[in-house]
Formats: sequence, structure tokens, C-alpha cells
Amino acid sequence: MCSLRMVRSHLRFALLLTSLASARGQVQILHGPTEFLGRDASVKQLTASARGSLERGDLEGARSILERVLSREERNKQARLALTDVLRRMKRWRDAADQAQILVQQYPSDTEPVYLLALIAMQRGDPHTARELTGDCVARGDNRPEVYKVLALSDYLLHDKANFESKIESILRKNPRDAEAQYLLARYLFEEKRYGEALNRFHTVVAIQPDHYKAYYYSGLIYNANGDRENAQTAWMTSIGIVERKQAVYGWPFADLGRALSDAGETDQAIEWTSRGVRNDPACHKTYYEHARAIFQRRPEPEVKRALLEAIRLDPGYADAYYMLGRYYKKVGEDQAGDQILDRFRDLKAHPVPSPYGLPRQ
Repeated sequence: MCSLRMVRSHLRFALLLTSLASARGQVQILHGPTEFLGRDASVKQLTASARGSLERGDLEGARSILERVLSREERNKQARLALTDVLRRMKRWRDAADQAQILVQQYPSDTEPVYLLALIAMQRGDPHTARELTGDCVARGDNRPEVYKVLALSDYLLHDKANFESKIESILRKNPRDAEAQYLLARYLFEEKRYGEALNRFHTVVAIQPDHYKAYYYSGLIYNANGDRENAQTAWMTSIGIVERKQAVYGWPFADLGRALSDAGETDQAIEWTSRGVRNDPACHKTYYEHARAIFQRRPEPEVKRALLEAIRLDPGYADAYYMLGRYYKKVGEDQAGDQILDRFRDLKAHPVPSPYGLPRQ
């Protein structure tokens, strides 16, 4: 199970929160034209345009339009909720929190902005504040599943695992077809190395939500660790198919499929899949590393160096990337550069640096 031992980071578990935004916090607006709107555009036209920007993934465009709406209607609750969520998705934590605080002042009896503040706190790595805020929501009668999910995850990150599991199980007793709660429990079981139980839960997730590409990815990890290469590759390719169909950004299945193919000696196929992973998720350090690794197995091409440097830029503590880069320099005769890089590798092995993304390294 060596590949599973790499997945230890509690911070990565917290990244699951990106899927927990409340539907109640979205702008309720009609579809409409999204062409350029002048100064005389109505609020209805602006909100329709913001919706179009969100559907295209244009967060900056949506932010700009929603701010125009709020400049006209300061107390437009749905627009401010949507702006808060857009800023959160843009990782502009302080700005998102400022908007949520305005909502708290404008609507003191509403728990939705308090929940958003908890979500922001969790994503900023502050589970103490997240637990306090979601606890306040529950105490005020807000029993929505997404609130309990954030509360449960804060318990997990604060090492209160018993409370985490009991809260998730409570959600599932009320609604066993809550795919996201099933996924959270599956990830928890995975992190706890209860792999058989985790795999069963991942199967439950995709039975409820067949396009849950992350559940397929983790199923593939378990199959691969158990030596079931065929099912592992099928799971990863299913995940990739969904990712590409939904135009999602998620490079991990590309990277792991490429690594498995590379280890099996299918180098050309490995390079093809890792190349697609780099194009799909250019911010994922692992896709670059696995791409470089696959190419290096063939020969020390300049692309190996470029991919490894990009992996290191994205994750400056990526020890394995330094090791491979040092080997590359040695292979092409740049011994001095190789020695310097390998010194850095040894230093990182002795004094590991956490990933800036909270993600496991392989």
C-alpha cells in the first residue's frame, strides 16, 4: 500500500470544502445575454450577465458585474452572497470575509453569511474558527447538511475523529443519498487506512452520482495499491472522461494513470496521458513531475528539465522533483548543477517543507 501512504495530509482533506458552497448562497437570476452592458443596463440585465460569466467560469467578470449591481443596490442580498462566494472561489479570502461581514451586519438573524465565514475560515486553514462559527449556526437552528459537513471536517482537523464520524453518519441517516456526505466519509476512511470500507463508500458515491470523478480517482488508487492494475486504470480513465466532458480542472487521475503506464513500460502512452494532464491542470505540480518522469525513462530530453522546474516552481519543497532534476543534470553532463540540486534534495529530505497546496507528493 506504499502509494496510499503518500496521502496523509489533513490539509488536502480540507480542500474538499470547495464543493460545499450552499445553493442558498447563489444568485437566483434568469439566463440572459452576456454581451457587453453599458452604464444604462438594468440590475436584471447585470445579474443575468453575471450568471453567464459564472457559467463560463469567468470569475473575474462575475466579480466586476456583481460589484456594479451592489453599487446600485447595496442591500441586494443575493448579489452580495454571490459576490462573497465568487471571491472565496478566487481565494481572495479577506475580501470574501469583508463581504460576508457586511451581510452579517445587514441581516443579523440570517445564518448564511455566518456559514460562508466558516467556509472561508476552513479554507484558510483555521478549523477552530470554522467550528465556532458552524456551531453558532447549529445553535441558531440551521441544520442544513452543508453546515454539518463543515462542522464535521473541523472536528476531523482538530483530531476529534469520533465527532467527525458521528456527524457524517448522522447526515447519512437523514439522507443516505447525500453523495457529498458519502464522499466525505469515504475520504475519511481512506485517510484512516480503512481501504476496504473506503472503496465500498466510493462505490456508493458513484451509484448516487455517476459523474463524481474524484470518487473514481480514489477508487483507482485503492485498486492500484492492491495490485489490480486493470480496475485501477479503468477507474482513472472513467474519472478522466468525466473531467474532460465536464471541462473540470483535475490533473490527478492523468498523473496516476501516466505513472502506472510508465511503470508498466508503456512509456509513449504514459507521456500522452501526462501531457493531457498538464494541459488540463497547469497548476498541479504532480502532473508536471509524472510527465518529466515518463519522458526521462525514455531519454533525458530538455522537456524533462522544463517540466521539473515547473513542478518545483509550483511546489518549492518537492524533494522528489529535485532528485530527478539532479539526476537529469548528471545525465546530460552538467555535474556542478546536478550536485547543487542534489544537495537541495538532501536538505529537503532532512527538513521537509509542507506543500503550499496541502497535497501529497509522489
